[in-house]
Amino acid sequence: MRILNYILLSSLLLFTLPCATNAQEKSDTIIADGKLTFKGISISADLFGYASALLDDGMSSEFAIEANLGNRIFPVIEAGYGSIDITDENFGIHYKSGAPYMRVGLNYNFSYTKGKPVRPNYVYGALRFGYSRMKYDVSSPPIQDPVWGGEQPFAHSDVNGFASWIELGVGVSVKILKQFRMGWCVRYKARANVVNSENSNVGYIPGFGTNRHTRFGATYSLIYEIPFKK
Repeated sequence: MRILNYILLSSLLLFTLPCATNAQEKSDTIIADGKLTFKGISISADLFGYASALLDDGMSSEFAIEANLGNRIFPVIEAGYGSIDITDENFGIHYKSGAPYMRVGLNYNFSYTKGKPVRPNYVYGALRFGYSRMKYDVSSPPIQDPVWGGEQPFAHSDVNGFASWIELGVGVSVKILKQFRMGWCVRYKARANVVNSENSNVGYIPGFGTNRHTRFGATYSLIYEIPFKK
């Protein structure tokens, strides 16, 4: 909860502080015409994924490419690599995994109003569909056999797994320099499907986090807008 509060406070500061300096920029004088014309492409890198390792929730590196359609709708492709290597101190279960993941979806500019100036800083809603196909290693101390007695080893390597999920989020995007932006996005994630093996369950989903039905996540991105001229 402290992390979410920090994200929301940081988002508010990012959104409000640069407004005065950007008020006179040319982009602020463009009038929204309601047309979904192609305005350009931006690329971004998520910096928050490295901090998630501090929460024992794996670590990820992620990049995204986003198209601008009329400063209102932004189709997005996000791709990254997530990994985890953790041991449960109570049960001695060791879990290790690393795999790529991908999300596709769009952002919608809530600050867009037809006939009004296009704002350089805006609040947006996010919709994503994500999926990952991974391999993992899982092991634990020997298990007591309740039928035959004795101990049975439990260790499996290169186990195949698959998962998909849906994300809904809200974020802010702020112009900090001529072609650079940054911003937060807080997301609610709902697992859609997971494929487990016969002997074990997927414990970590790259791009999603610890395997649960639902969870919250966040991104903190540095964005570069590629110049586009007609």
